[in-house]
Amino acid sequence: MSKTLKKKKHWSTKVQECTVSWGGSGELVTVVEVRGGAELGEFPYLGHIVSEALVCHGGRFPSSGDVLLEVNGTPVSGLTNRDTLAVIRHFREPIRMKTVKPGVCARLRIFE
Repeated sequence: MSKTLKKKKHWSTKVQECTVSWGGSGELVTVVEVRGGAELGEFPYLGHIVSEALVCHGGRFPSSGDVLLEVNGTPVSGLTNRDTLAVIRHFREPIRMKTVKPGVCARLRIFE
């Protein structure tokens, strides 16, 4: 007899979208640190976040370590850190970020 296999959900069902603004406290990159990038062989991910200066208008508040997939519909996976920061700086606030927790899929693991 064969055992029934439990079908696992695809990692894309775990993607979270959040609309954030940061008020008059400069640029988003001063409030949210972006780490990783293609030059390191990693997806871009969020580092230190100054949560007091960030306002989440919708969705789940991003947390440190979340893998950054899109910024305002622009995919950032495969971009260098410098290019990811340029995409973020290009848009005015508020911006929409799509993120996913690391380790949801073996391909999205972050190693420090």
